Amino acid sequence: MFAYPPEADSSMRKDLCAESPSVSHNDSDWLGVYRAAAMEFDRDKLPASIEVAEKAIHQRLRGLPIAHSKEHRKLKEALNSLAVLKRML
Repeated sequence: MFAYPPEADSSMRKDLCAESPSVSHNDSDWLGVYRAAAMEFDRDKLPASIEVAEKAIHQRLRGLPIAHSKEHRKLKEALNSLAVLKRML
């Protein structure tokens, strides 16, 4: 997963997010809020969006039976991307 800087072009963000393969229901729960945070342009709303995404990701991580699965790696990458966004605020 990628984090997008606030100044990134919205069409670039949409194109990159669309590249993700189909996901399961549990995957889409965290992925939807992660994408919303990654695509948030309003700097005043971004901290709350990041917090919601982080909570959803941590909840999904707790629900995974295997810590070294492909989804686990995707979740960790998403958390790292959100950390980058936080530092840009």
